[in-house]
Order: sequence, then C-alpha cells, then structure tokens
Amino acid sequence: MKLVVKIFQVCIVILLLLGYQNGALAKAIATPLATDSLIVLHFQTNDSLIYSREDLDTILSNHPEFLFEETFDPTLSYHLQRDVEFSSEAGQDNYCMLYSYFLMQVNGEQKYAAQRKRLFQLFSKINELFALIEQGGTYFGHQHKRLLAEVEYAIYLMPKDKNELRKTYVIDKQKQIYIQWLRQLVADETANNNGIEPQRKLSQTKLLNKVIDSIHQLITDNFSLRRAQYFQSNYYEYY
Repeated sequence: MKLVVKIFQVCIVILLLLGYQNGALAKAIATPLATDSLIVLHFQTNDSLIYSREDLDTILSNHPEFLFEETFDPTLSYHLQRDVEFSSEAGQDNYCMLYSYFLMQVNGEQKYAAQRKRLFQLFSKINELFALIEQGGTYFGHQHKRLLAEVEYAIYLMPKDKNELRKTYVIDKQKQIYIQWLRQLVADETANNNGIEPQRKLSQTKLLNKVIDSIHQLITDNFSLRRAQYFQSNYYEYY
C-alpha cells in the first residue's frame, strides 16, 4: 500500500511539472530555477501557491486525504488534519486551495470546466453579497480563497449523467422563494443598519439587489440551488 501511495505521489508531481493546459479554474506550471524547480499553482482567484518538488511531496506524504481515496467536505477535512503549516487563517486558505487543486485532478479538469466556472461564480456572488451586507471584513477575503474547495467538492457530489439525477422536476417556484428571501434579507438588514447613512440606504439596496440578480441567473437547476443554499447556510449565518 505504501508503495502504491508513493507511486501516486510521484505521478502527481510529474503531472504538476508537465502542467495542465487551458485550466478553467486552476493550472500548474513548472518554473525551473538555478538550484531547484518550483511548482507554481495559479488559481482563478488570482492567487498562486509555490512549492518546491520536495515540499509538495512532503505535503502529499503528510496529507493522504489529498489522494481522495475517501472524500470529506473541505471543512471537515481541514479540521481532521493537524499540520501546523495550515493552522493559521492564511494556512487554512492554502489548505483549501490545495484541496481544490488535487480534487480537481480526481474529478477531471477539462470535463467539468463549465460547471466549475459557474459554481465558482455562484459561490463568489454569495460571498460578495454577505460581504456587502456586513460592510466588509477579513473573513470574506479568506472565504474567497476557501470557496475554491467548496466548488470542487460540489463537482465531486454533482450527478455526472442524467441516469444519476433523482429529482428532475421544475424548481422555478423554489428558486423564486429563495431569491425573494435574499431580497427581503437585504431590505431588512439595510433598513436596520444604523451604520449606513439614510441617504445611502436606497443606493445600497440597489447594489445588493444587483448581486442577487446575478445569483438568480447562476442558479439553473436543482443541484445549483441546493449547493447555493448549503454554501450560504454553512458560512453566512449572523445573529
């Protein structure tokens, strides 16, 4: 078993060095230096992770969950590991980005590129909406990176063909209720936010509703509706 894992790790490193062309959400390129070779992972969030081959091999050795023989959601996966390298807020960002990258290799990078892009846009808009409601904060910057892992986990859960779909009924009414709920939340939060000057409340409401318009367009089926609701309820609850 150890030999198989080691072979898998070596294959991953080789693939990283070769690079993945035309990646929709993340791609890797190898940048040779005079004394070492660096593996550079670029993400759609305009972030990058840079590792030496040795460091990446160490990460794979210490984190067998990145082999995804058994796949947990990214939050649970993060809390099950005890690596001090990922113990900080920035460390958790990096963990989630690595999670997304390695799971993408399992899911198939090109095969689900369109679905991946759409889910990334959907989750990003939900994050943007609540960042605007809460008037910013470092949490949302971290979440913008971490949602990459949620996107890839959603791809993992997504029914891969029509035969796997159990619920194919029209979701228009459910979607309408969800969007109406978001608009009501915006109206209530804006009206009761004493930190917003009265003359700015109308423009703030219009801005937030434009974000909701985008969310409405990005929800196209039962799966995307359920993942949007799950993502929101897991990460954006305030009392």
